[in-house]
Amino acid sequence: MATTIDFLEMQAFIAVVTEGSFTAAAERLETDKARVSRIVRRMEEKLGARLLNR
Repeated sequence: MATTIDFLEMQAFIAVVTEGSFTAAAERLETDKARVSRIVRRMEEKLGARLLNR
C-alpha cells in the first residue's frame, strides 16, 4: 500500500529542516508553531517513522 504525503505536509517538513526550528518554520509559513508541529506529526504517523528529533 502506498503512503501519500500531501504538499502541505512536505512544505512544512522542508520549512522546519531549512529554518532549523518549528518556530522559524511557522513564521516562514505565516502560521502558528502548533499547526506546523501537528502537520509534521501527521506526516510521521503516515510514514511510521520519526523524521525529526524534538
